[in-house]
Amino acid sequence: MRSPVEFGALEFMPDAVVVVDHLGIICFINRAGEALFGYERSELIGRPVEVLLPSRFRLKHRIDREAYAAAPRVRPMGLGLELRGLTKDGHEVEIEISLSPVEFDAQLTLAAVRDVSERKRLEEQARQAEKAQEEVRRRDEVLAVASHELRGPVGVVQLQLGVLQRTAGDTIHELTGMMERMRKVESNARHLARLVDDLLDMRQLQGGTLPLQAEEADLAELTRDAVERVREPVERTGATLTLLAPVAVRGRWDPIRIEQVVTNLVANAAKFGQGKPIVVEVESEGDRARITVTDQGIGIATRDLERIFERFERVAPSSGGLGLGLYIARQIVLAHGGRILVRSAVGSGATFTVELPRETRSA
Repeated sequence: MRSPVEFGALEFMPDAVVVVDHLGIICFINRAGEALFGYERSELIGRPVEVLLPSRFRLKHRIDREAYAAAPRVRPMGLGLELRGLTKDGHEVEIEISLSPVEFDAQLTLAAVRDVSERKRLEEQARQAEKAQEEVRRRDEVLAVASHELRGPVGVVQLQLGVLQRTAGDTIHELTGMMERMRKVESNARHLARLVDDLLDMRQLQGGTLPLQAEEADLAELTRDAVERVREPVERTGATLTLLAPVAVRGRWDPIRIEQVVTNLVANAAKFGQGKPIVVEVESEGDRARITVTDQGIGIATRDLERIFERFERVAPSSGGLGLGLYIARQIVLAHGGRILVRSAVGSGATFTVELPRETRSA
């Protein structure tokens, strides 16, 4: 065993220093090492270096150490050699290590060990602060979009109601005009309700809860009801809306939430479908049920296929809406224990597939 005198130059280094032989036995530890790990020097000399690591890291460290001993080289800090150290009292600390052979004895390895717990804590704080700033930026963005989106329908509703109040005649022409204005009021009121519902759902999701009221239902019937609810505004875009649901698909789901998913997907298909046909299909396979919504519109770039399910993301920034529809749809599907997939390419339309288990528990 080497004498501590031979390592005198290492005694007062600011970093902890541990010297081990080719078998991984501790030959020397300096004062900083004693302070970091909480041991007296005499308690460590002659023991395997793995005693300074949590048990879950010891086997891998032993393998890595043996590989290093076979081809020793300088490995400075900052090259990703990070571990967790274990103090005498069982406390774990995050550490960074540099390795180098000892000049006067090639069978010895010097490890300089630095406690980076505080640095990691500050880095995590910085990441959290950056994330919070991004959340604020995105919140401000969606509020700006929301105010714009809400202002339009509110203005239309107010204008049309004013016209209706001034129109009291009973001629066929006047009644026809009134019916058309009522249709516009209804359409804009429906749009307003959808925006408000999306904002409320987002607030619930931010709180980590999306309550489900699951009950026995026919997925084909739920989808049919949702399709009929949006058929008129969809077909006003010039698109044909076809439902293929020839047989009942029984299961246990939240009817309101499932209809919301279908409505969001069909509305999305209509928005980007360029007036081309939209097909909705319901089928089952074993203990799984499936809803597919296919359009022949502008399609989605491969790089955007995952991004479109994030909050406030829109396929095209000028497309309107809050960018919450697909995000909410996926959260609803996930809450049911299912998944939602998309297959698309630019110019080739898009196919959204919702897969659901037949049995869903109420949250």
